[in-house]
Amino acid sequence: MSFTAQLGQQHADLFEAFWEHPFLRGLHDGSLPREPVIHYVGQDHQYLNAFIRCYGMGVALSPDRDWMAWFHDQIRFLLEDEQHPHHVMCEAVGISYDAVRQEELGPSAQAYVHHMEAAARDSLGVLMAALMPCPWTYIWAATRALEQDPPAADNPFLGWWQFYAGAESQQILADFRERTDALAERAGPAERDRMARAFERSCQHEVRFWEMAWSLETWAPPRGVRQGAVP
Repeated sequence: MSFTAQLGQQHADLFEAFWEHPFLRGLHDGSLPREPVIHYVGQDHQYLNAFIRCYGMGVALSPDRDWMAWFHDQIRFLLEDEQHPHHVMCEAVGISYDAVRQEELGPSAQAYVHHMEAAARDSLGVLMAALMPCPWTYIWAATRALEQDPPAADNPFLGWWQFYAGAESQQILADFRERTDALAERAGPAERDRMARAFERSCQHEVRFWEMAWSLETWAPPRGVRQGAVP
């Protein structure tokens, strides 16, 4: 069994938590409320900007031009193509993409970005392991849905599912896994352990990203907390 296959098997519970989260369930049956959609797209736009920067750090870690070209292609995909599911979501709730963009990441999204940036300061293998759950969870969920329980034809979010289940997305995931497996084969036990831990933490962050959007998480104090002077 390959390194990435082992990771997928070991953390199947996190994939299921991703699948069962009410945010994704709302995307699947078309019932997702407007405010979580707006919060998600605004946060994800900034998160993907950070993801692109991590790809840039991957270029700096690249051992050869083949790796540089691969990161270049991933950056292009995020800049030119992965805005499409954002537009689908905005159109579904009747708001423009420009109107939902946010300048500040919320606590959970910021923690995820810090985790990815820390991985980029380790090794190429750890970086790839930390980045991989983002495409993997989305593509896995979309493929599962279209194969087992396709969203209705009148689901306003149908294009979101079709994008992540599409051929280009599938190829990106296959390349991600193949390259990460190759890095794991050459890595020593300590680095493989760091890769595994980076992957697990990113899977946890993916579930929390849904929760961040669903709960409309911000930096504001929780409701019920009294505001007053510091004693």
